[in-house]
Amino acid sequence: MARTARVGDVVLVGVDPVTNNGAETAPAIVTRTWSGTSINVRVLHDNDVPPEWRCSLVHADVLPDPDPDSPDAAWKYRWTWPTTEVDPA
Repeated sequence: MARTARVGDVVLVGVDPVTNNGAETAPAIVTRTWSGTSINVRVLHDNDVPPEWRCSLVHADVLPDPDPDSPDAAWKYRWTWPTTEVDPA
């Protein structure tokens, strides 16, 4: 069974690196779930501005590259699960 998002989960979203200390992804906290794959989030940028609110994001296995110049900005409305690395020790 596929994992479903719940309020309070941490997910990753694409962001403009200029607003995120050079990184193309940022963590986001799920604030509302519409379905297992459609959610609202608060994005936690690596800077000193308040968290950004995004709504109706849909799940993607791989995030598209952020393109701040894209006219549709579809990349802003995708989210994915963080990868978990296992310590081999």
